[in-house]
Parts: sequence; C-alpha cells; structure tokens
Amino acid sequence: MEIAILSDIHDNLKNLKAATDQIQARGINTIICCGDFCAPFVMKQLGATGLEIHAVWGNNDGDRFKLTQIAAQFPKIKLYGEYIGDDDCLLELDGVRFGVTHYHFYAKAMVKTGWYDVVCFGHSHKVHRQKFGNALLINPGEVGGIMGPATYAVYNTEMRSSEIIEIQ
Repeated sequence: MEIAILSDIHDNLKNLKAATDQIQARGINTIICCGDFCAPFVMKQLGATGLEIHAVWGNNDGDRFKLTQIAAQFPKIKLYGEYIGDDDCLLELDGVRFGVTHYHFYAKAMVKTGWYDVVCFGHSHKVHRQKFGNALLINPGEVGGIMGPATYAVYNTEMRSSEIIEIQ
C-alpha cells in the first residue's frame, strides 16, 4: 500500500490539485496531512477528491471551526487535533504505525519513543528524511511552494520505503 504525505498547503489550490491528481493517477487512496491547510476552501477541495484523509492542525489553520465544519461534510476526512499518536488516536495503516504532528520538535520526541514506524511532520517547509532505529522521521516539504519546490512524500508500507515527489 502506498500512502501520500502532505504538509503546508498554505491555500495553494493549484498545487494541491496537481498533487492530488498525481496521487490518484498513481492509485493512492490515502493521504496523511501534517497541517497548515490555512483557509477552509482547502479542506473542501481535499474532501472533493474522495480520498481517505488523516489530518492534524498546523499553526496557520486559523478558522478551525469552519475547517472542522467542512471536514464533517466528507466522511473520509478525519481530523485528529494537534497530533496523531497515542492510545486514544492511533493511526495504523497496513500494519504500519504512524505518528503525525505539524511541529518538528514534537516529531523528534515522538520518533524516539519507539512507538511508531513512521513519524510525519511539517512546519519547516523543508524535506527531511531520517532513520531513528527502525523508525522513519519524515517531512514531505510543502505543497504551497513558498520556500522552495512544491513537494509531497509517498510511503510504501510493503517495502517500508519513502520517496519525495515534486509536484508537476
């Protein structure tokens, strides 16, 4: 199973559409989003894809009430709050345990616990992949294309491998 990992969309609907088109063309049905949708219309565009979406908040998700209202219209979107990764909100996909947060400092603490196979984060807008024991710490970069190229990641649960994809 392949899972797409997105972060830091920052209202860039053009890049988000290009990314979700690439994701769907590849046959991927699940997205993990590490926050910073920003405006509610981004959530609407994500929901319209019909993809399964697991998401956390970022620091620029200002109108969380409206974002939550829109997400509730799409049964395949699950908003977890500030992070994914304890007994109350565990995310296991195809036998792989995921921890998800927006912030690198939380992600670094999470990956060191040994509870997760993959810990995803965003915030810095910079691609980062690092192994901690058997776990992977990954930042997919940014969909927004603000501080560099627009990117996302794909994680393969069978191969336990990841790649960074530039949005075309």
